[in-house]
Amino acid sequence: MNKRVEFFKNQIGKDKWAFDYPLMDWLRARVVGVNEEQLEMEFTVEAYMLNPIGIMHGGITATMLDELMGAAGFLLGRPTGYATINMHIDYLNSAKLGDILIGKGKVVRAGKTVLHAEAGLYTADGKFIAKASSNLIATSVTLPL
Repeated sequence: MNKRVEFFKNQIGKDKWAFDYPLMDWLRARVVGVNEEQLEMEFTVEAYMLNPIGIMHGGITATMLDELMGAAGFLLGRPTGYATINMHIDYLNSAKLGDILIGKGKVVRAGKTVLHAEAGLYTADGKFIAKASSNLIATSVTLPL
């Protein structure tokens, strides 16, 4: 098992990230499962995540999906980080205050410099909220793990 999979396994069930990443703390992201190929996180829809009509803002949904796909790329154990080139999102249902969302992210294809990843968000009772696909490109930023 690579160090990055170990890192995420150590994050399972924790409310605070082991490194300084305010966005993940703000999203209240909690790792609930991880293996070499896929990462699973849980998010709770909070009042500050809602748009004026009382459902989760599409930008928050996009951010959760982007983080899931980026984290899946991190699992590969490559020396540099990746940045999103593009992202396609299908919004399938709305999420509301208090909903617990389960997000799953995985890399579908890992080329030398470009990854293709997918992610999905579901309510705890199985309602499909949104899905996304993305291409990410290797950066020159060396990762610590």
